[in-house]
Amino acid sequence: MLDNSRKWRPEPDWAGALLAAPSLGIRAVTGLPQHLVSGNIERFLARHGLGADIGAFGLASGERYAVRVARDRLLAVGVPASECPAGWHDEGYAVTAVGSALRVLEARGQGIRDLIARATAVDPDNGGPCAALQFCDLTCSVYFHGDMQTLRIHVDRGLAAYLWEWMERQPLLSSRAGGG
Repeated sequence: MLDNSRKWRPEPDWAGALLAAPSLGIRAVTGLPQHLVSGNIERFLARHGLGADIGAFGLASGERYAVRVARDRLLAVGVPASECPAGWHDEGYAVTAVGSALRVLEARGQGIRDLIARATAVDPDNGGPCAALQFCDLTCSVYFHGDMQTLRIHVDRGLAAYLWEWMERQPLLSSRAGGG
């Protein structure tokens, strides 16, 4: 019988996955609470003491922040489920836990701008109000975290292995001459 699973490499062990080069390192961020919030997002931000949400290539700081993913939708990052229960809230917004649906990759180093230039046509100096964009031909939420040399990428879990393999093959990270 034909075994189609042999066509693909197994997923990395995300807890220890690391790509490293002199100018760039990439790792998976695990255990990060993530919630999709729809509706009156201003009330959600106020209720949870979050500042303004950030868009594409915006700068997030701290352990808790909000990332805009659509006109009336945001991704709340780092807010524990105990403070942010799933379901409809009387303040006019709905919350859905999506931590198991999205994989978060973090790239850090001086090679960040080179990686961005290979992955998207969006100008990191003029990203826009929504963090959801085409990154490596996938819709991902992309922003800086902590400083302008640390990039976070939220990608659908089922597509994370593809994105990881794409990154592995980039000349910035590849050990093969010419980047393969």
